[in-house]
Amino acid sequence: MDSWKTLQALIARGAATPVTATLRLHGDFDGSQLGWMIGGERMASLILAPGDYRLVRDHRRRLITETDGTPRLLDTDDTVVVMTDGDPVDGSEHLSVTTPATWLLSPRRLLRVLDQVFPAGPVEDVTVRGRRAYRVPGLPGRHLDSSGRPRWIDVDADTGVILAVDSGDGGGELVGVHFPDVLDSSVFSWDTDRYGVPRLPSPWGIPLDDGTTEDLDAAPEFTPERTPVPADEGPVPRWSERRPTEEEDRTFRELCDVVSRVGVPLPGYDVVREHPDGGYIVLNEWADDDARMLVYHLGRAIGDEVHWVEETYSLEAWEVFVVDGRIFTSDQTTLTLRDAHLDVVRRYRVPAGHPWLEVVGPWFGAFHFRLSSADPDWSEDDDSGMYQLFDPDTLDMVMEVPVEKSDVCARWIDGELWLSDGELRIMTPPQ
Repeated sequence: MDSWKTLQALIARGAATPVTATLRLHGDFDGSQLGWMIGGERMASLILAPGDYRLVRDHRRRLITETDGTPRLLDTDDTVVVMTDGDPVDGSEHLSVTTPATWLLSPRRLLRVLDQVFPAGPVEDVTVRGRRAYRVPGLPGRHLDSSGRPRWIDVDADTGVILAVDSGDGGGELVGVHFPDVLDSSVFSWDTDRYGVPRLPSPWGIPLDDGTTEDLDAAPEFTPERTPVPADEGPVPRWSERRPTEEEDRTFRELCDVVSRVGVPLPGYDVVREHPDGGYIVLNEWADDDARMLVYHLGRAIGDEVHWVEETYSLEAWEVFVVDGRIFTSDQTTLTLRDAHLDVVRRYRVPAGHPWLEVVGPWFGAFHFRLSSADPDWSEDDDSGMYQLFDPDTLDMVMEVPVEKSDVCARWIDGELWLSDGELRIMTPPQ
């Protein structure tokens, strides 16, 4: 695989490829796939437990049945029906489907998070039931049992179809998969004579017009068992600290009080950073009102020419960081390491959101507020917290020190961290 951009295009193509297969689910549910209910919505809810099902899908339609052909989910442009215990429910308005491997059932959902989750490491060449595939590691989940556990997808090398998924505490695979050229529309039809007319689902906790409340027990509820995830993080190394001289303290105060008067080297761009190999990294932002999202255009400027490499939709604001020769882009949740051509190398969980994340010499630095739930003496007026440094290669924390306020000035000077929250401290990393 040449690049992540090539693999990403292959996955997008696979999401539109017609597929018939046995859908084999295993393990527990991935908490990130649970649907959150809002009072008054008529939510059609389906839970697919571990086991075997039949799957037929293309880009916009999907049919899930039991192995004997009994329908469980029909989802098309015109018809959405959920079948639970012989009771067909109309899911046209609001549909919630919970499985251990939702990405196998709905690859379009995978496409929406591809830029936030994958890849989290090197892509491997694997064989899945005799088919050549790429195993792409993903960032660990952050919900329920999947927290901290690795995730991955297996992508068919020829079609781009997702063949298998591990969601951290469950997953699934496609068995006996076929790729028909076209699927007959009769496959995606609901047989009312055999399976009944779908009824409207019950509102979630809202009284009906006649003053009564429907039985909410009809709506399935899933409460996964929580399992503690062992922490494998070692102790943070201790940095040595020395007292500053009066001259150092005065010089640093002046340094932190100076407002940069240097103009933007390339006017007309929203973000401009110097590229380690020359030229500039540029980032433009605009709003897509129809999609209700932000659009970011990332490129490299060399001389008078800009080489645009990526255009991405995002719900979060982007930033560009250059740390010790490494190039990163970041939103509020994902930090992406890029090569010199700005192609994606791998993803990380961002150690801190904007505006706290910053570059401090060869490190990432970030301020974290005190957690109110962890300290009974915390109050809303408390502005104290911890200042942390992170290794840009691993995102492991390498230093943590308490500070009295969030307005922290941090600089890397001659191999030392100069840090002031009103009082200057000078710290040196362990040798």
